[in-house]
Order: sequence, then C-alpha cells, then structure tokens
Amino acid sequence: MHETWVFVLKFLFFANRKILRVVKRRRFLILLFSFWVLLGHLYAQPAHPKLSTTKSFEHKRFKSNLHIEPRLYFGFIINHHTELEPFNAHMPAFEISVTKDTYGKKYWERLHNYPIIGLSFFYSSLGNNPALGQVYALYPSITFPVIRSEKDFLGFKMGVGLSYITKIFDPLTNYKNIAIGSHVNVAINLMAEYRRKLNKTTDIMAGLSLIHFSNGSIASPNYGLNLPMVSVGFSKRLSEPNDMILLRKPSIPTFSYRDNKIYIFNIMGGYASKNMGNVFGERFDVFILSTNALKYFNEISAIGLQMDFSWDGSHKALLQRKWRQDTSFMQVMRPGIGPVYEMRLSHLIMGFNLGFYFGGKEKSDGDVYEQLNLKYLVYKGAFLNITFRAHGARAAFVSWGIGYRLQYDFGK
Repeated sequence: MHETWVFVLKFLFFANRKILRVVKRRRFLILLFSFWVLLGHLYAQPAHPKLSTTKSFEHKRFKSNLHIEPRLYFGFIINHHTELEPFNAHMPAFEISVTKDTYGKKYWERLHNYPIIGLSFFYSSLGNNPALGQVYALYPSITFPVIRSEKDFLGFKMGVGLSYITKIFDPLTNYKNIAIGSHVNVAINLMAEYRRKLNKTTDIMAGLSLIHFSNGSIASPNYGLNLPMVSVGFSKRLSEPNDMILLRKPSIPTFSYRDNKIYIFNIMGGYASKNMGNVFGERFDVFILSTNALKYFNEISAIGLQMDFSWDGSHKALLQRKWRQDTSFMQVMRPGIGPVYEMRLSHLIMGFNLGFYFGGKEKSDGDVYEQLNLKYLVYKGAFLNITFRAHGARAAFVSWGIGYRLQYDFGK
C-alpha cells in the first residue's frame, strides 16, 4: 500500500508542474480525474455482495514484481475530418513503462484475473509537422488478460492520463493548427496486446493501439488527434519472479454468466462548458441527464440500456443563426438511447455507451455518439461522475456531475 501511494503522489506532482502555467483554473479537476483512475486499483469488492464467493487473502511473502518495458510505435494520424487532411502523416513514437504483475494479494486482482498495472511515458514527433509540434504523455494503465497460458498472454490495455502538445492553434502565429486548441489534453491509449515469454525475466511484446488526444472542447478548436499504431517491445523483470504465482487460482472469465436476479439502476446529471471561440467567440453551457438499467451477468460486468438527454447552448446559437429566429427548449434538446456495458473496479465503475439520437433539430454532428462514463462511489449509492462524449471520434464535451445508484436483488 505504501508503494502505491508513493506512485500516486509522484504522478500527481509531475502532472501538477505541467498544468500550472497553462490551465490553473482546471488543474484540480484534471488531476482529480487521473487520481480516480489510480484510486480504483487500491480497493476491491464485488459488484454485488451476493455474487461474491471468494475471500481476500494475504501472501506471507510478496515481492514488487516490477518490469521495465520500452516500446516502439509506428502509425499515422487519421484525418477523421477533411480539415485534418494536411496532418495525415506517418510517424514513429516511443514509450517507456514501469509495470507490475498482480499475484492476488488483493481481492480485486483475483476478481479481474490478475491484470498488469503500470505507468507509461509516451513521446511522438507527430510527423514533424511544424503546426502540431510534439506530444508528451503520462498515463497510468491496466491490462486485462483475455487469454493466458504458461508462455503466451493476450490482453486488452487501457491507459488514461494527461498529455502536453507543444504547438497549439493561434489565430496570428499558428492558424494552420485547427486540430488542438490547448497545450494540456487528455490522453487515451486503447491497445490489444500480445506477450510471449522467453525466459523467467524477459517477454517480447506486440500491440495494436488507438491513441487519442483532445481537451473535450475546453478550448477551441478541438478536432483532436487519433493515431492508430502498431508497436513492438520487450519487458524485463527487475528481479526473480515471485513464486507465489504458482498459487494463483482460476478467476471468473470476463464474459461468463452466473445466474442471478440482480439489477442496477443509475441516474446522473452533469455540466460542461464548451468553447466555441472559433465560431462564435464565446463559451456555452451544456447540461446532460442520463439514466440506465443494467443486469450483472457475473461479479464484474453488466449490460443494459441507457437514455441520455443533453441540452447544448452552442446548438441553440447554431439554430438561431440558421433560422434567424428564437428556438424552443425542445428544439435544442437531443435525447438519445443505446446499449451500455459497465465494468466495476471496486469504487471505480467504467461504462461504455453507443447511443443514437432520436430528437433535436441541430444534427451537424450526426445521429450517433460514443460515451465513456466514469463513476466513483463516495457514499453508499452516491457517486461522482465524469462523462466523455464524442461524435465519430471527435470530442463533443466532458461533463462533471453527480448521481445515485440503486441495486435490487429480485431473487430474495
């Protein structure tokens, strides 16, 4: 536990120095987001007490199990909007990570089939484009095993943290950079990863990633950068492996089903501030209300249906410009519905949602949206909430809010 808190404090200190000069007003919120992602690894409990069949245990001997992992990337920038076509270049990138095997010392490690946790530093020249500059990123990550054998490992890695892009849009000095309007951005790395063990201390690695940088419309412009990349690297263990790995017991497969009648109901509201300075020269308020119903099919995963209601002030301005008359509340409101998948890491709950709009008059963003939702339980069913919404990989907004969670066991 002491080592974990030292790790958290060092990460926050590094991020704080980068943000201080650029986004003082939002420093606390951005750091809080990264802190929640890390904090989710410190505690563990099942999604519902009735599903728990395994008690936590402590090893008599537990080593650090640290690895150093250098990795080389090669990929390109997707021109997901025609305006980004000048940036569509191939490029290399480099990443150095410190990772740690989990051996079941804590209950959450067993529950999620002994994932790999780590902290990564990422660098890319972004194709040496003078308008974009370079990008530096620091993010914690977790790799969930999908297939594991004595020699082979196939998993899904997710890293979420902060990035710093050296060149941003400026109407006078850098008007060609219409992709990014702020130095500090969110960094997301989603990777399918394969590992092959060579010996007790060395693995080789290969991966296929989608890496995303954007600010969630906190600053304008915000088309964001999407980088599909392939990577190779190796992992070097810093000491002899912990022999307690032999005691690892089979965990619950991620998509296994266990019969139950447990249902979850969430209701949450949030607020975002959207910068449309490049269009209207001002910021707009965004309000969102969401509700969903889910059914857990094992201890960690649930699927269900979600409805979202969003009111975006920039849509009202766009409609008034188009129609040259005032608009009603319902003309601006955009309701949406779609499937949702939820995975719980103790107090931290991650939700992934694909939605379809069925109302609203402003449709320039299309009829489909993607959402990443992070909830952190603070007291019983009450939680803090962050929602990232995008349209075709272009960030729409990042909202911050609160919500309440109800659990019902209809099998009692």
